[in-house]
Amino acid sequence: MNNTRGQDSIIGQTQETADAEAKVTSPSSLREMLRARGIHPRRAQGQHFLVDENILNKILKGASLGKNDLVIDIGAGPGALSLVMAKQVAAVIAIEQDRGLAAFLREQKDLRGLTNITVIEGDVRRLDLETLWSKGKIRGHNVKVVANLPYYLTTPLLYKLLQGDNRPAMLVIMVQLEAARRMLAEPGSKDYGALSLLCQYYCKGRLLFKVSRHVFYPQPEVDSAVILLETLPRPSVSVPDEALFWQIVRAAFQKRRKTILNALTGLGEFDREDWEQMLGQAGINSARRGETLSLQEFAKLGEIFYNK
Repeated sequence: MNNTRGQDSIIGQTQETADAEAKVTSPSSLREMLRARGIHPRRAQGQHFLVDENILNKILKGASLGKNDLVIDIGAGPGALSLVMAKQVAAVIAIEQDRGLAAFLREQKDLRGLTNITVIEGDVRRLDLETLWSKGKIRGHNVKVVANLPYYLTTPLLYKLLQGDNRPAMLVIMVQLEAARRMLAEPGSKDYGALSLLCQYYCKGRLLFKVSRHVFYPQPEVDSAVILLETLPRPSVSVPDEALFWQIVRAAFQKRRKTILNALTGLGEFDREDWEQMLGQAGINSARRGETLSLQEFAKLGEIFYNK
């Protein structure tokens, strides 16, 4: 009996050692570790896990991580980013909605003896993120978001991350390639829209590199890209009322095929004549479409709308 328990203990230790040494960036290792725990990736929830160390290292390099950083990993999954970043920064907050994956990540951090990772299980859309990183700022840390964002959450998450009172200093995020194009699009292009203005208003952004769909398990149907967004100390243009400014932006892009005059008529209880006057005052031809207006032109129109 005692000998059997001893053998079981040795087997358990061997399994733990194997799990600790196994790489979550190895497709075969990750597949087996997840399968052993009854975890099956769900594509509908954007569960496509990075399994390429070269891409992982490029993301970390782009984030310029330092010992004073507090990093938020959203949609942390099995921890490809979190487990490596923890060795380079002050602390990592890993957010994962899936219960099985959150438990797996806790297990992996414990096996590696990483005490500076906090795993939060929950829907990021319902979490008070500002409180998380405001505490980090109080401790004197640089707050960064470094994450492989679930595709279907990209736009609402960016609004949540950027429109609060406390914004992270930097975001290095992997998103669907189409979303990356929209984030960095210039006026007049087919990808230009409200998301472009959101990023340009709050950040200085650039494309770091594109990512093939073949470096994920399971493989998504589209390619991705890694974007660097450095948040500005203050918005890139000055507006007297942000709520009114974003009202105009939303109205302009909700009716993309209409002229800016038609898109805005009725907004704020102003009629067509009022908006034609305001557009003229802003130096904007009323026959233009909203997707041709620059951030500065939207800001000018927002100021006139506010004063009116």
